[in-house]
Amino acid sequence: MRKIVTDENGADILLDTSKDECLYSSHSNVGPNQNRWIALYAHTYKDDPERVQYYLGHFTHWQGERDYIQEITQRDAQVFAHEHLDDMSTEEERRCKDYGLFDVDAFQ
Repeated sequence: MRKIVTDENGADILLDTSKDECLYSSHSNVGPNQNRWIALYAHTYKDDPERVQYYLGHFTHWQGERDYIQEITQRDAQVFAHEHLDDMSTEEERRCKDYGLFDVDAFQ
């Protein structure tokens, strides 16, 4: 799934679920027969690897419904990651930590 969006500086960026890094997917936690699931992605800018656009991929197998991408802020990505921590695999948790969304070891 792909979507072209314009960032706050007027640059067009291509969000692509097949190329961007998937930080978390609820699909792996609910099984392959799940009809709807959501995934958190990080798109890194080509010209500025420190800059990231986060987004949610909303997926469905229901007839008549369409998959779609929803851009979110870094803070929204942090909140999403915090809310789904209990469902994350060790690898998903590591990816979220690598992107600075949270560090479980740093919490009180």
